[in-house]
Amino acid sequence: MSERRCRFSIVVPTYQRRDVLLQTLTSLGGLDTPWPVELVVVVDGSTDGSAEAARALTLPFPVTVVEQPNGGAAAARNNGAAHARGEYLLFLDDDMVADPRLLVEHDAVLGDGADGAVGHIPVHPDSPPTLLTPGVERWVRLRHERLTRTRGRLALGDLLTGQLSVRADLFAAAGGFDEHFNEGGSFGAEDTDFLHRLIETGADIRYAPGAVSHQRYVVTPDQYLRQWRQGGRADAVLVRKHPSLAAMLAAQHGAGTPVGRLLRRWAPAVPGRAGRALAGPVVARARSGSADLLTRWLFTRLRDAQYWRGFAEAGGSAPAGPVVLAYHAVEDVDDAVVGPWCVGPELLERHLDALTGAGFTWIDLAQFLAYLDGAALPPRSAMLTFDDGYASLLHAAAPLLERRGIPAVVLLVSDQIGGRNDWDTRRGAPELQLLTAQQLHELTGRGWTLGAHSRTHAHLVHADDATLADELAAPLADLPALGLPLEPVLAYPHGEHDARVRAATRRAGYAAAFALEGRRSSTSSRGRFAVPRVEVRRDTTPEQLVAAALAPARRPVQEIERELRGVARRLLALAGRRP
Repeated sequence: MSERRCRFSIVVPTYQRRDVLLQTLTSLGGLDTPWPVELVVVVDGSTDGSAEAARALTLPFPVTVVEQPNGGAAAARNNGAAHARGEYLLFLDDDMVADPRLLVEHDAVLGDGADGAVGHIPVHPDSPPTLLTPGVERWVRLRHERLTRTRGRLALGDLLTGQLSVRADLFAAAGGFDEHFNEGGSFGAEDTDFLHRLIETGADIRYAPGAVSHQRYVVTPDQYLRQWRQGGRADAVLVRKHPSLAAMLAAQHGAGTPVGRLLRRWAPAVPGRAGRALAGPVVARARSGSADLLTRWLFTRLRDAQYWRGFAEAGGSAPAGPVVLAYHAVEDVDDAVVGPWCVGPELLERHLDALTGAGFTWIDLAQFLAYLDGAALPPRSAMLTFDDGYASLLHAAAPLLERRGIPAVVLLVSDQIGGRNDWDTRRGAPELQLLTAQQLHELTGRGWTLGAHSRTHAHLVHADDATLADELAAPLADLPALGLPLEPVLAYPHGEHDARVRAATRRAGYAAAFALEGRRSSTSSRGRFAVPRVEVRRDTTPEQLVAAALAPARRPVQEIERELRGVARRLLALAGRRP
């Protein structure tokens, strides 16, 4: 970066908007600028004469015009920062008409100790009125009122670079904007990513309500829909980079509402031709200037559908999450009651080799819990769990895993350490030996991790509150009392759980809990206290297991049915209120 010679460098990236750009640059000529200021205009591959027009302007401070091949907003801003000489950078979009006190207000906030500031961006009164304008104006007004009321506490949606000032040295230390966000036709999210990274490092980013730049909003309905689709692509990149933002981002786009859930699920699946046929009449009404309630509602739904379509096109919220496999005993048992759930060592070996050959990376429990907290994992991650704690794990499973360097978790019935599988023998199954405390110590010495499987392997959904609390609390006390290093994770006995059981599990102090599924499924809204696992049986071939592990995550049918019933109730209620 160039030697610092002035206080502010105003960086304006632009692409194919010559007339809008000139209005912005002209407004900068009227700024109150009591300190040395410069302007850096980055023309991002424009072919409309923007560079020549910018150079022809006469402004009361130095102007540098940088031309580059079209690379997106992030690359343009980074290029502008590289040519800047100011102590502070003020990034301004090319459609922002600056209030004369823009720099003065930013300087006041930065001079008070802030590392950066975002300002107020109302719609310019000369913006052509369209279907979109009232929505943008309402968003700006509510944002300003909220930030004023909360003394500038920024939310995820406030992290915008339409008007952002930041210390130049902090910008450089943060590595600037991530240019990957603008690859493949994506638009946006690079600003949210940059400011989120700054805030995560402890940087003090504040709202500057007096720093005003009026946005000249000249986006057509067609451009608007394209931007939302591109924004969906960019947000898919954002949540893969910052998984902790996924829930907030989904809430911002209405993913938790009945209509939002349906759009997120079905919009990506609608063929392009069918989608255009459905959208055509709505877009035509918007182009004609119609702004009635029905048109606004339909266009907003169309906008949301475009967002989720783009989100899915870019790979969705994350690469497929880790596959958690659920085994039981590793021995051949000829019995109709428990035999189907017992996998012999030869079959286990074939399973492990097939998954490794399919490109799966084996992770341990610590990595998995970090993933639940937002950490990234390698693509095609898998974790092994073994329920009940059968003695066969020590002599049959441990050697196979040890040779391959594969970690595993064994989930124990704390009242039966060194005992038998009483919960099965009551149903006529043969007795199977469970691991003793000494054997468990040996397993942990070989890299295994211990978790809980309740106190007695009870049916938790049928237990009264006192019994449920005891079944969950006992392992957390009993196993450490034996000197066993228990991790606070639970596998629900029989895979059974409901809202009451999940809430009790959380209250008991567990960090996560495992359920059972016949195949891979998503965690849905229950999150870390109903983590799905692929249950492996004696009749599961290696090919079937790989197919289940690679299958797209699905949500339980019951959840989809509940959503559809909710939408139906709302539609019927709405219909009942109308003539």
